Amino acid sequence: MKATTVRRVLSSGVMTGALLVSSAGLASAQSWSVSDPKGDVQRASSSSPDAVLTPETLTAEPNRRAGDVWRTAASHTRTSVVVRITMQALPTRNWMGMTTIRTPSTSYDLFHMRFGGRTWVSLTKTHGNGAELRCAAKSTRIDGNAVVLTVARKCLGYPRTVRVGAGVAAFDSSDMSVAHVDDAGRRGYLGAGNLRLGPLLRRG
Repeated sequence: MKATTVRRVLSSGVMTGALLVSSAGLASAQSWSVSDPKGDVQRASSSSPDAVLTPETLTAEPNRRAGDVWRTAASHTRTSVVVRITMQALPTRNWMGMTTIRTPSTSYDLFHMRFGGRTWVSLTKTHGNGAELRCAAKSTRIDGNAVVLTVARKCLGYPRTVRVGAGVAAFDSSDMSVAHVDDAGRRGYLGAGNLRLGPLLRRG
């Protein structure tokens, strides 16, 4: 399953620049972490695998623990960008950990993908053609109730600064008609293309 397919299913169709600006503004650091409210998972339904989800299709799931993000941490080192997404509980079926990494020149999506019993990591350009980027220096791992995604700076063009957004989407079925979604930086969810970005992280 391609990351671009999942992104299309999860996109809300609403793209507003102001929504991508963190309340932290343009503070600079090499590491950053943020807490996300517990109990803010939303259930998203679509009539077909290719349908675009809209805010009107979302319903609150305050008692859901699987995939409910409560803390995210990101670091920009001399060699890599590392994002750790911690949840109340890991999803047990098909799911993905989503990150957006914005550099001064472009934006990338780095995904932890778990579908059909197989796990892999995906790197694409946010507004590209959906093709996988050639980058062997990327990885994903599970650490307790957290997913940790790492990508080498060389795969991102050695950026001076990055901004990071994150989220989780879990699916009840293989056709992805029902998703349980949580943006790690805001209450609720606006779509895979609208993950709330944190502050500028300079290279450590």
